[in-house]
Amino acid sequence: MVKRICALSVLCMLMAALPAWGLDLNPGKYEITVKVEMPGAPGMPPQTMTQCLDQQNPVPNSSAGAQGCKITDMKTEGNTVTYTMECNQQGMKIKTIGKMTYRGDSFEGTSQTSMGQAAGGMTVKTVIKGKRIGKCD
Repeated sequence: MVKRICALSVLCMLMAALPAWGLDLNPGKYEITVKVEMPGAPGMPPQTMTQCLDQQNPVPNSSAGAQGCKITDMKTEGNTVTYTMECNQQGMKIKTIGKMTYRGDSFEGTSQTSMGQAAGGMTVKTVIKGKRIGKCD
């Protein structure tokens, strides 16, 4: 009986750890390229930034805190993270829904950002790619 309880306890601990094992993300500093696609706007050049990412903070959003943004929902399934980020910038509500897939030292994904009525209710698509360039400072 004691052996069964121990085995069940170990199994429960392993099941609880599975989400952390599922995300194939090598923690470190990433070079992140973001390409914004806006309807009716001429092609915008991609922007590049660097940010440290890890298992607990896998979503690139280096300036989100300064822009009044926070991730309100994040789910991990295998190598894919889905998330919702909500922002309040000078009274304008902005909502982003994104999906990122990780492959060790790289990742790619997309997001859809819906802007409030003050911005004309516009929706913007973003394509995001990242590659690990080293350890965090």
